Amino acid sequence: MPNTQQELLNKIDFFQSQEGILVGTVFLAVLWLILVLLDKYGRRIGPLVARSIRRPLLLGFSSALYLGWLLHLLELQAKALLPIKSSAVSTALVVIALGWATINLGRALLLQSNRIQLWLKVEDPRDEAMLTTLLDRVFTIGVIVLTIAALMVTFGVSTAAVGALLGGAGIGLGFGTQQISQNFLAGFMLFFTRPFSEGDWISVSSFDDGTVEKIGWYHTRIRTFDRRPLYIPNSIFATTPIENPGRMYNRRIKASISLRYEDLPRIEAITKNVRSLLLNNPDIDQKQSILVNFNEWDSSSINMMVYCFTKTTVWKDWLDIQQEVFLQIADIVQKAGGDFAFNCATLYPAPNLNDDNPISRLGEDLKSNRSLL
Repeated sequence: MPNTQQELLNKIDFFQSQEGILVGTVFLAVLWLILVLLDKYGRRIGPLVARSIRRPLLLGFSSALYLGWLLHLLELQAKALLPIKSSAVSTALVVIALGWATINLGRALLLQSNRIQLWLKVEDPRDEAMLTTLLDRVFTIGVIVLTIAALMVTFGVSTAAVGALLGGAGIGLGFGTQQISQNFLAGFMLFFTRPFSEGDWISVSSFDDGTVEKIGWYHTRIRTFDRRPLYIPNSIFATTPIENPGRMYNRRIKASISLRYEDLPRIEAITKNVRSLLLNNPDIDQKQSILVNFNEWDSSSINMMVYCFTKTTVWKDWLDIQQEVFLQIADIVQKAGGDFAFNCATLYPAPNLNDDNPISRLGEDLKSNRSLL
């Protein structure tokens, strides 16, 4: 057993004596008083530290002191009944208390300390929340692993064996949980690249569109537009294109408006008036392309393209603006004497048909038969 570990156990053995119980009780009382005063009269970080570590330290140290003392008394009476030394149990309780206090303190500083928030320098609150959660998880896992390693050393496992065990466990987990590792590393990738944040509307190939609700270690939960939860493994985002409409700069209005062939003389005036309408509309982004042109000869219509962008990206507001623009375009078309086309077929009489023509006589026969019916 290493000398440092033996010295630690010797100190623990002292607190299991009558003098040690008295000293330990006084220490707990002083510690409690210091934490209470720090919570009440401390400034800035003082109350935060006191509230974070008070319960784990007082509960853990008192358990280690008094439970260790009781086990020591039992050990003196019937040593064979205790497979583990009382000093080792006390040391383990102290290690657990320190690990618990460290997790609470780190979490409190990460979530509530202004200095930590300034150090992160994340402008978007959603990105900040995602980073805070990620750091909290990594910190918690690290402290738990170190606590378990310290407990193993406390119960007699050599530090070399603990190091080898942790290294072998890491390699084995890497090969055995390759898919999980990919998803976990992809979660880090999502934070550093930030293609989307919680609350964004995203579109992923072969998946339904939806709003990101939570970015987890293994998967990301999306709420689709039909209000169903969709869980996508994080590794998908490393190899699949992601569209983030939630971060669009504008929304586009694009329409092909069909007019009659009879309106061909009016099409130039109509396009000019519609273009003027869009150029003077305060809801249309004038910095983006505004196109209004006669651009297609269709089978039963001449088509006018309308292409522009709204300033707003809110879907409801965009729909209201688009409706208003369409109604104003309809008013312009009607005031110009035009109208909208629809799929139809027009029959024209053949020229140079007289009464002696067989086709003309056939038509007369059909008319006479219809009148008889």
